Amino acid sequence: MITAKDFLEEWKKETYGLVDFDKKVIELFSLTKETKDFLIEAGLPESSPPFLTFESSINGGGVRLTDKYVNVEEVYSKFIYVGYTGSGAPICIDEENDEVIYIDNENDNEEIFINSSISQLAESLIVYVDFIEKIKNVKGKKAYFERNATKELLSWIANRLQKIDSDSLVQGSFWEEELSTFN
Repeated sequence: MITAKDFLEEWKKETYGLVDFDKKVIELFSLTKETKDFLIEAGLPESSPPFLTFESSINGGGVRLTDKYVNVEEVYSKFIYVGYTGSGAPICIDEENDEVIYIDNENDNEEIFINSSISQLAESLIVYVDFIEKIKNVKGKKAYFERNATKELLSWIANRLQKIDSDSLVQGSFWEEELSTFN
């Protein structure tokens, strides 16, 4: 797993930015020390492929989902809100197991697995940015938006994601869904 320090060195901050989280608030959650340290020391990207946006504490991130959205049922209080997907679905850390999920508000609020930990998410985002660069180099500037990647590149990213987090490509997961959109 990538450390906060390594993430800060490898992440393309100039392109995608970084957001930070309030240490005092993060420390109150029942997250592992590793998760808390990562959020406090590194934060998360402001934006990242594939169409993810993360929000700093100042902009409403790093809080319980039930505090972010007042009409949310109490069952969602275990989720720490950190951002949203391109379709506006909340990205959260599950306080019970530190997994990163999104809540598919277009599909009965189904919890969709993204990564087993925040550091595995961060590392996955780094390799996904590399994947996009490789697609552009092989297939042209518009290839990513046209969802046009070679089988070799799809195999490369699947292998990298699998090495980072063996659960990242399970059926119905965020990363499995993302890779299935390529032709």
